Amino acid sequence: MKAILVDDEQMAVDFLEHLLKKNSDIDVIDKLTNPLMVRKKVQQLHPDVVFLDIEMPQVDGLELAEQLLSSHPFLQIVFVTAYNQHAVRAFEINALDYLLKPFSIQRLNKTVERLLAKVNGESKSMSSNNSLNNTLQINVCGSLSLTTSHGEKEVISWRTLKAKELFLYLLHNKEKLVQKSFLIELLWPDLDPEKAYAQLYTAVYHVRNVLKKYPSNFKIINTKEGYTLSTQNITIDIQLWKEKLELAPPMTINSIDRYVEIMDLYKGSYLEEHGYWWAENHQLQLEQVWLDYALKIDWKEQSYQEAKKWFKKVCDSHPENEEAHFILLKIYATTNDSINVERHYQNLKEFLHTEFGTKPHTDIRNWYSQWKKYN
Repeated sequence: MKAILVDDEQMAVDFLEHLLKKNSDIDVIDKLTNPLMVRKKVQQLHPDVVFLDIEMPQVDGLELAEQLLSSHPFLQIVFVTAYNQHAVRAFEINALDYLLKPFSIQRLNKTVERLLAKVNGESKSMSSNNSLNNTLQINVCGSLSLTTSHGEKEVISWRTLKAKELFLYLLHNKEKLVQKSFLIELLWPDLDPEKAYAQLYTAVYHVRNVLKKYPSNFKIINTKEGYTLSTQNITIDIQLWKEKLELAPPMTINSIDRYVEIMDLYKGSYLEEHGYWWAENHQLQLEQVWLDYALKIDWKEQSYQEAKKWFKKVCDSHPENEEAHFILLKIYATTNDSINVERHYQNLKEFLHTEFGTKPHTDIRNWYSQWKKYN
């Protein structure tokens, strides 16, 4: 295993090299006291691990680690420092270990054991992933899941509900910087700042651990101000649905089946099972898009049976939409289905009275009165 050692003190890197040479599994390929050279050396030498000091005069070791991991996601970072106050942030960055000076050879050997297990495991994983098409579909209609390029559905197991919400909010704002202060207000508004930031760093750490299974699809970029979720080879079901609608042919009798097929891809409201307030506006927008297209579908006389099924589905999913109920009532009337006209009107009347304390729209009441007169 190839290692680069970084510390602004020459004696520190020499001593660490001396200890590591006692372990035949580690090959020290470079020692650096100038942290500004680290990124270049990692690019040239492709180490498996960087042993990195945190407090250096020219560069913050935590920020340097974040930069390295952004461009080399399989690189392992072991922080070596005399200060323990950085431990939470270190693990939030997804460091493999945190060695507090002075440490013993026994403690260092435990780190090396963890490194060997980690590097060997990720090497197999990367080899397996490289032989596959790594495209993922993220399903956010209803509840969260992933669909692989082989069509297999995966449900992610989250350590905490806050970690799950953190990921979904970053996904909601993917490729955009989300301020740490806003995430604190969103997820831990009642905690004092020190505890809240500790919770945030821990949650980010858990999210990173989950996303390590998909290294070619997700990357969390950390800055002093906040986080950005960058994605590659990703499709999102709700976006795919909207794109298909936008590319669909004009609405005609011949394209109805195509529209129904596309509309059926909408499996549920955006993240509806989670009840996040920040998703509500997007939920309403998408619901309105679905409803607008649902009401536009122009069923002709020879398709009245299908029209009944379709508008019954619309009424079931949007019981408050009186326009859909009115269309269905007219279809029942046109097909001389008097029993269902009566039943559906009374159900609508009862629903509106129970839920909203109102009556059906005047146009619907007038139409029903006229229909009743002749039937």
